Formats: sequence, C-alpha cells, structure tokens
Amino acid sequence: MFEEKRLENVISPYTPLYAKDFPIILFWIPKSGCTILNRWFFFQNGLLNDVEEKSAGDVHSYRHFVFTKTKNYQQALTKALLDRRKDTYKLVRNPFRRAVSSFLATICSPRLICLFHRDIHSGLSFRQFLYHLHDLGSEIDSLDRHVGYQYIEGEEEFVENYIYLEQICSQIREVENMYRLLKSPLSQLSKSSHYLSDLMTKKGKFTNTVLTMSSLNWVFPTYESFYNLETKELVQEIFKKDFEIYGYDIKHIK
Repeated sequence: MFEEKRLENVISPYTPLYAKDFPIILFWIPKSGCTILNRWFFFQNGLLNDVEEKSAGDVHSYRHFVFTKTKNYQQALTKALLDRRKDTYKLVRNPFRRAVSSFLATICSPRLICLFHRDIHSGLSFRQFLYHLHDLGSEIDSLDRHVGYQYIEGEEEFVENYIYLEQICSQIREVENMYRLLKSPLSQLSKSSHYLSDLMTKKGKFTNTVLTMSSLNWVFPTYESFYNLETKELVQEIFKKDFEIYGYDIKHIK
C-alpha cells in the first residue's frame, strides 16, 4: 500500500505512456520534448491515424481525453510499474534551456502568465520569471509543471533510464534497435508548432527585458541571450535537483 502511494505521487502529475503489448513505459514532463515522445509512442503503436481522426492531430489532447481514458488504463499502468514488468524511460532536458522554454511559453499563455501576476499584454522579463520561482521555494510544485521542476519526488524508484532531449535521435534509434521496434520517421515526428527553437535567432542581452508576444512578433532571442551570471545562478539554485538527478553540467547552457 505504501509503495502504491509513492507511485501515485510519481504518475499523478502526468500519466506515463503505457500499452499492454509495448515493451517500455515512458515518463515525461512538459517543456522537455514531450510532443515528439508522445508522437513516437503513438507511431510505434499504430495510432497516429487515430490521433488525427479523433483529436485533429493533437497528441496531447488525444492522450489526455482518449488514450488514457480507456477502460482499466490506470490500473494496468500501475500494476505494470509495481510488478516491474517493463523497462521504464523518462525524457529530460537541460534545465538552462528548459527554463527559457518555460519562460517563453509563459509570456505566450494567458493561463501561465497569470501565475506570475501579469498578463500577456503587460509581459514579463526572464529575471522576474526566475525570481518569482525562486521566492516560491518548495511551493513551486504547486505551479503548473510547464514552469516547475522536471524531477518528481520518488521517481528514481520507478524510472530506470533517461532519454536526453539533446541526444533524442540517437537514443531513440538505440531503443528501437534494442526492442526491435519500427524505425520511426523522426524528422517528421519532431515537427511541431510547440517548438520555438527555429525562431530563436535574435541575439543580444534580454535578461531584464520585459517581453510580450506582440513585442517579439514571432522572432525570439537565443537561449544564451537570456543569461548573465545572476540568471545562471538562479537557474542552478531553483532547478538544483534536476541538475543532480539527470547529471547535467551546471556550467553549460548548451
């Protein structure tokens, strides 16, 4: 019973991807490449057409409202994890880059930016964003996970392997070979309106710049443009557990 309670804490924020005849269970968290992971999972299980038909191609809507709502999904997932019957993987991302991605998602989203007592018209700076998270301390867990930690307390009891977003293509190929899965069209699966990396071309110093979607006009600063010594140290402190658990270098943004 105690182990079940610990597991519930790990899987309740975002339900892992599980299928009876699929050899692995996939853990994920927002702003860490979850869209490509969801697409890859549904491709491997022959469900991409179903995603298109039932959710207009939106894998997150399909997963949440269709796939995980099937009969006994939660019970079967829980049992498989408690019985240690399948290998488990979690997709993770460099905390420096994820912090910027979370910030950009926040200034684009009325739902997220209100958590920082702002709106999409007044905007927010990256420095303000980080200090708000810093001042929350451990209460950051109460926020939407799009801006919170990647690490979930106790996950190391159930997650055996990590896939790093920075190496996702090579690691996914290794997983496909190891479990004799289909060779997926990764270049197609990785295309998404969620991804802003290709639009992040503006260089400069944007640490203290209050940004809004209208001011950016779909041309975003580079990851490095948001960092100085202060913001780098803030990210190191706020996301200390992510750096430690996933083994990322606290000195390097890339």
